[in-house]
Amino acid sequence: MATIRQLADNEVPEAARDLVERVKTREKRVFGIDTLSNIWRSMTHHPEYMKASWERSRATMQRGDVPPLVKEMVASAVSIVNACDY
Repeated sequence: MATIRQLADNEVPEAARDLVERVKTREKRVFGIDTLSNIWRSMTHHPEYMKASWERSRATMQRGDVPPLVKEMVASAVSIVNACDY
């Protein structure tokens, strides 16, 4: 299986650094983790893709009639049902 080398903080392109900090802040608030999760870190190779994914995630999770916490709970339940290790 192919893998993506995870960039260290000092290797993240300048174009992605501000977004990395915003994602870290959200992950700390929502999940209580102090580090950038692997899914987001793998996107730092392509800042434009990371930005588009961030905007899509925010639109999905923060907008609409269903509260964000309920959306996170559904996402977690689906991960468990699918035996997702991540």
